[in-house]
Amino acid sequence: MGPFKLNFFNSLISMILYYTGLSIISRKTVGRNGKYILMFHGISKSKRKDIPSYIQPHLDVDEFEHIIKWVKHRFSIIKPEDLLNPKSNGALFTFDDGFYNNYANVLPLLEKHEIPGLFFITNQHIKDSSHWLSFIQNKLNNANMDIENIPNITKKDYYNGISETQLKEMADNPWVTIGSHSETHADLTTCNDLELELEIIDSKKYLENISKKPMEFFAYPSGHYNEHVVKLVENAGYKAAFGIDRVQKLGLSKYEIPRIGIYESKNYYLSAKLSGLYQRPLK
Repeated sequence: MGPFKLNFFNSLISMILYYTGLSIISRKTVGRNGKYILMFHGISKSKRKDIPSYIQPHLDVDEFEHIIKWVKHRFSIIKPEDLLNPKSNGALFTFDDGFYNNYANVLPLLEKHEIPGLFFITNQHIKDSSHWLSFIQNKLNNANMDIENIPNITKKDYYNGISETQLKEMADNPWVTIGSHSETHADLTTCNDLELELEIIDSKKYLENISKKPMEFFAYPSGHYNEHVVKLVENAGYKAAFGIDRVQKLGLSKYEIPRIGIYESKNYYLSAKLSGLYQRPLK
């Protein structure tokens, strides 16, 4: 099934669940107690019609603010430190990659609505904000986009990483917790031990040196990990690690925490994704 058909199929299911009331019933029964770990990436100021949607951030600030209001109206909001507390219930907001737009667009909204955020940082584009992550470059190449035709302000808003100064400012913010998302966003299952040391251990040290705070959380780039990677993450001193929507279930629950990727802001989509049917809440 191609991407368009799959998206249409998923949207159709979401609408059926929403308009029949099944997603609401499920959220109040199956999904009543537990934790929903939400996963976001870049959040742009606005979307552009002259750039293909699949090489833009999924959400803009207006859509993201709608999601915040929708979630906050229906769930308690938890902090990262509540994650391992079995008595805590609610939604945790997490953000991957460390894009500049997380600093410029996301942080002001978290402050406005008093939402704690856990930000997983990939160091490559922190050290050089224009050294874009490989998946960004690949998307642009596949779209045959001439980078020179993209305005600099748009490049910064869509693709750049934050600076070390901005990262330090975020780390000092009471609504922010910083975690590691590796050094280069590599597929950790294909790395040798020397490369894994860079991606898991050295990335932790770098972020701790900037933030002056311990790095307690790790997110596997693209959700790729295996038992060897998990053991290295645990031995590095991380308290917990996160995958994406589906995890391998190796029996290391603190280091295989699934998340729910949020890529749309429509009510029927949110209701289905956070119904307890798409993914059971964590207990």
